[in-house]
Amino acid sequence: MELHVQVEKPSNIVRKLTVKVPSKVVESRIQKGLMQVQRTASLKGFRKGHAPLSVIKQYYGDDIRHDVYHNLIDESLREAVREQNLMIVGRPTIEASEHQIGAGEHDHTIREGQDLIYTATVEVIPEVEVKGYTGLALTREKVDVTSEDVEKVIDGLCDSQAELVPVSGGLVGSDGKSTSRPAKVGDFADISFSGGMVTSTGIEEKAGMKGDRLLQIGSNTFIPGFEDQVIGLSAGETKTFRIKFPEEYHEKEIQGKEAEFTVTIQELKEKKLPVLDDELSKSMGYESLADMKKKAEEHLTRERTNEVEGKLRAELVKKLIEKNEFEVPKALVDAQVRALIQEWAEQLKQQGANDQMIQQAVIQELEELKKRAKSQVRASLILESIAKKEDISVKDEEIETELANNALAMRVNVERLREYYAKNPGRKEDLVFRLRQDKTLGFLVDKAKIKSS
Repeated sequence: MELHVQVEKPSNIVRKLTVKVPSKVVESRIQKGLMQVQRTASLKGFRKGHAPLSVIKQYYGDDIRHDVYHNLIDESLREAVREQNLMIVGRPTIEASEHQIGAGEHDHTIREGQDLIYTATVEVIPEVEVKGYTGLALTREKVDVTSEDVEKVIDGLCDSQAELVPVSGGLVGSDGKSTSRPAKVGDFADISFSGGMVTSTGIEEKAGMKGDRLLQIGSNTFIPGFEDQVIGLSAGETKTFRIKFPEEYHEKEIQGKEAEFTVTIQELKEKKLPVLDDELSKSMGYESLADMKKKAEEHLTRERTNEVEGKLRAELVKKLIEKNEFEVPKALVDAQVRALIQEWAEQLKQQGANDQMIQQAVIQELEELKKRAKSQVRASLILESIAKKEDISVKDEEIETELANNALAMRVNVERLREYYAKNPGRKEDLVFRLRQDKTLGFLVDKAKIKSS
């Protein structure tokens, strides 16, 4: 397509393109549109496909000009961006004298014999010349795993194999049945409870304040103070008490208000730990207790090493950002904010938060999320610039290694992952981008001056 393009550079991340599509191109497209409609148009007084173009223009001209206007802008802008070798992000802002906003269904006046002239304001990936990225002074923390750390892991593994058994130590009642000893912190109580809000006229029942639950006393899964009221009760005993909901409770209408609950312990249980020996270790897939401890230490060492390397890389990125200040495209920041919100919302949902709680949490943390997103976008642009300058790329065998590792972690056949990325090229680009960023960070760590703490 014949075009005339002028480019202005208001900033490092914005380009303003003035595009002129010659009148002969406009006229050709309108005529083509008229002829396409003519072939299928059914108008009174004419055989199908035989109405004169003048009549087609009378009936369909506005619709055709509307389509030509928008199609020409889309097509010519793509060509102008390609011609100017621009990497745009987000949606462009289009301004044209022919576009009369609010004038009606077809709010423009494109005509044969007129040039189509418009301006498109677009955000672009900035050209970043990164300074001072080699020889950065960094501190690597010492990886230290103690015997106490290993014992905590072993205790956790042992705890995972524990059983819940009815507590002993109660009294025998007149009916010959034994009660449990009084409940204490750490016990598991099968409870039935019902409750309502305290009002001037009595207790107002409320949905969600009634049911059966296995409660670990001291876990703080109920509102503050609730579990304290259960301490001292034995199985079969009932207690009625009043407590206040927290001032920051997620349901605003009951924040800070008083409620009354009636709780009955149906059964009281305690955790019975298994004997920690070779037999238990073998039942969990280890060769022996010594093997379980050895693997626990290896796991902790890997975990702490990864944590230390993560902190080292975070420090490196922070220093790069401090050394290289530049504008970042709003479209990229907005996209990253959306990604962070989605990721955080999923985490909150897994922790039991409902939609209302998630929405309130996002609103409260939105400004902080925007700051994080801006830093992450700036870091990505810096690393991409370094990768380009240092000719850092991701080889096919590195992609295959990553696919194999992912397949192992996900417990799927690696061929399924290959097929997935073949069908979703955008996802594969994301994978390659992540691997290239990681490889660039490794390059920068190798070039840094690192001391141990």
